[in-house]
Amino acid sequence: MVTNEEIKLNNHAIASKRLLLRPITINDTDAIHAYAADKSITMMMYFPKETRGETEAFVAYAVSEWGKENPNDREYVIVYEGKIVGGINLERREDKDTCEMGWIVHKDYRKKGIASEAAKLLLDYAFHTLSVRRVISHCDSANMVSEKVMKKVGMTLIDRSGTRVYPKTGAVSGELLYEIKKEENG
Repeated sequence: MVTNEEIKLNNHAIASKRLLLRPITINDTDAIHAYAADKSITMMMYFPKETRGETEAFVAYAVSEWGKENPNDREYVIVYEGKIVGGINLERREDKDTCEMGWIVHKDYRKKGIASEAAKLLLDYAFHTLSVRRVISHCDSANMVSEKVMKKVGMTLIDRSGTRVYPKTGAVSGELLYEIKKEENG
């Protein structure tokens, strides 16, 4: 039996021929932990989720956001060939005309264009469904892979002077800020 909650979440799913982006559910915890706990992730603010408890808390937060009528933080899993291979999110900023987007892909599925394709899908959703004016993304200045995704989806570098402090290590690094506006998205 399909619940009303499952129907609501399915209405937020976004698909292309290759990918499905769908809201995170509690049942996704194991698959999310498989990529979120990757200790080789060194240039992302809130990853890795080193313990199962950290992943469970993240999933619980994401599910609670989807339970709201109008979530501020929309966390999706990326499904490729029937398997959860990563995540992508869209978070409304305070001005409500801007969203911030971020992504992570399991190391076994990188270099397949998955992050770029998922980002394009979410940009279209942000501009045409949520009617935001602008989407931004940040990355560590040394994270050339994420920067390449931002460029590939049409984002423009607007600030290279930022810094970030990693909560778990206290390490400080440069930060890049990219944006794309609705009229640039087509």
